[in-house]
Amino acid sequence: MKLLPSILLVFWISCSVYATDLPERIDIDYTLSGVIGQGKARETLLQQNKNGAQHYTIDSEIKASGFLKLFKRGSISRHSEGIITPDKGMQSLYFSDQRSEKPARTVQFDWDNKQLVYHRKGREIIDKLTPGTLDELSLVYHFAFTDPPKQAITIHETDYRVQHTGHYIVSHETLDTPLGKLDTIVLTKQQEPDDTFKKKIWLSPEHFMLPVRIISTEKDGMEIDQMVRKITYTAR
Repeated sequence: MKLLPSILLVFWISCSVYATDLPERIDIDYTLSGVIGQGKARETLLQQNKNGAQHYTIDSEIKASGFLKLFKRGSISRHSEGIITPDKGMQSLYFSDQRSEKPARTVQFDWDNKQLVYHRKGREIIDKLTPGTLDELSLVYHFAFTDPPKQAITIHETDYRVQHTGHYIVSHETLDTPLGKLDTIVLTKQQEPDDTFKKKIWLSPEHFMLPVRIISTEKDGMEIDQMVRKITYTAR
């Protein structure tokens, strides 16, 4: 166990190399679990070079099963797209969240005018765009393309509703997964007294700093544990 910080330090030093070595397409299958049931999720990260710029898309589909299906009918489809820069990592341009047959809620990142433009329920809502803001999908993949987090980090994030700032403590943990034991870097959100939204993210240096486990709280207060089941790499 005493060797763990040294091992992770080697991963940290070489992390900037990982981004250049990332396969063009990565599919991650997760198992979801909560107090009232289970489900499954698949997320696909795709990188492409377009007109000299590196672009990304992330697609996520979540399906509930068993008793949980009574509360989470249909599927949840989320999509993120943007660009990847050497100094900033992921920079979101667009995010959407569609649940069951309901119309998608979308967010546009207008970096030129420093505005977030939300579209939901037929309304357009404009908010100030804080530098470095990520959507909830790009947040968990961001560290595959930038310097790894240390001790503590502040993250600006938005879903389809509102922008907020989270303060995360960074720690190390050996995680038991269906892929075996993984040494991970863990981001744990520090909750304020009035904050009911929990978030904890396990990143695997062995797997390009990809998210191998996520615990988060849904809007309805339901806590979901998302554990990696399989990672598929597609070479360039």
